Amino acid sequence: MRADRLEVCIVGAGLAGSLLAYELGRRGLRVVVLETGPRFDPSQRPEVLRRMLEDGTQPWPPDPVRDAYVTGGSIAYPLNEARVKAVGGTTLHWGAIARRLYEDDFRLRQSHGLADDWPISYAEIEPYYGRAEVALGVAGAADNPFESRRSSGYPLPPFPFSYGDGLVRQACERLGIAICGTPCARNSRPYQQRPQCMAFATCTTHRLCPVVAMYTAETHATLAEATGNVTILTRATARRLNLDANGAVESVGYTRADGSLVEQPARIFVVAAHTVESARLLLLSRSSRFPHGLANGSGAVGKHFMEHPCVTARGRLKQRTFPHRIGFPTAECHQFCVPRDRSATPSFKLTFMNTAGPTPAELAAASGQWGGVLAEEIRANFGDWVEIRAYLEQLPAAENAVGLDASAKDDFGDPVTRISYSLGDYEREGREHAVAAMTRILEAMGATDVLFSFENEVMVSGHHLGTCRMGDDPATSVVDRDLRAHEVPNLYLTGGSVFVSGGAVNPSLTIAALTLRAAETIAAQTQP
Repeated sequence: MRADRLEVCIVGAGLAGSLLAYELGRRGLRVVVLETGPRFDPSQRPEVLRRMLEDGTQPWPPDPVRDAYVTGGSIAYPLNEARVKAVGGTTLHWGAIARRLYEDDFRLRQSHGLADDWPISYAEIEPYYGRAEVALGVAGAADNPFESRRSSGYPLPPFPFSYGDGLVRQACERLGIAICGTPCARNSRPYQQRPQCMAFATCTTHRLCPVVAMYTAETHATLAEATGNVTILTRATARRLNLDANGAVESVGYTRADGSLVEQPARIFVVAAHTVESARLLLLSRSSRFPHGLANGSGAVGKHFMEHPCVTARGRLKQRTFPHRIGFPTAECHQFCVPRDRSATPSFKLTFMNTAGPTPAELAAASGQWGGVLAEEIRANFGDWVEIRAYLEQLPAAENAVGLDASAKDDFGDPVTRISYSLGDYEREGREHAVAAMTRILEAMGATDVLFSFENEVMVSGHHLGTCRMGDDPATSVVDRDLRAHEVPNLYLTGGSVFVSGGAVNPSLTIAALTLRAAETIAAQTQP
């Protein structure tokens, strides 16, 4: 079956795909979005949360066949724990922290002799950061003394520090360590026809906001459709990008829920299928012109997969910290994000968690006691924990990669993803510096019973980056500074896949900013 030809076909309805669809649709372009997963009803979130709390029913579980993958490298990477395939994508269960990369993050090679520089500068993307903050509804304050230049303020007022974060601030001030608020795409007042945050505290512990005060890309999916120019097709799995005789993409072949195969033609194609699936789709789209995968003359497709490895420190205080009251973090430390010499001191960010220690329900479930004895046990063991989490910068390495593994097939008969992931010396050294910093803070707070994660296991943040990197040189990158594939004139990519390096901060705001910038380029290309 062959569908009607439109101006733009976008693969993926997550943050990048939904935001791009809206930006193009409001400019009058006819757009179709292919989403492999379903569409959930935001009005059902209270019921979804109720079932989750009662019996652990997962709100958006992976499909074990469709989402099958294998792992390589020294670490068995937990891919399906960190992604959601549905309209809204991974924003359905993200933490909503919305930070800008630093100016220094775009020039690691120039400033520190590490990795590679981005083909664009912070100055070029800075205006789009401001627009992205408005689009996502970021609540925050310009109180980070290390932040790069801003030309605009946040659209929503910040959330105040939690009680526990106030205790952290006192200790950090004695140590000369600066902390700041956590900007987040979560409503501190009503915004975008979504209510103010009501502090259910489930957005971090259960990755679900029952009132949708936290932004999800469902917002822009709905806005895109409201333009009258955008159609979002669910259960539509893109499997191949097909070329015409001139080397441009002619159509994308996708399979519908009923198993039928459809060819979707368009003038321009955009792959916004999250970092792993974007690379996989290009690798599946082999042809005589591109025997190693579409747009992969450089061999860079699938390479340089990055994450933000994490290490967590937890301790008990002599006073109450009142955790679990709001769930999401309200304070961070960026003093270690932009060290003077990253080759000597790796970059990392500290986040102060508001979910430290067991909840009363967890204590009760593990106790075996009842009545007054149980109540006393909970009073003695709840509410005096503090937790710090360090997010480590990971340098791009070619051996950390997404590939295909023909030994296993998905439900369409295509090779599954093979993800190879390991840590290098830079990340391990970053861990040691982070542990030292967290130890100093916990000692200053008088914490006891201190425990560290990451001793015998790897914690990851779920921030998938790299695999289709930007660059000026077609021999070493996949897309150019405008996110157009070097080798395919009507193919663009956007999302975490195009990152050259990852810094130590959360990537979603940069994904949104890059997408807004790409929307202008794509819209200009469609002009007669």
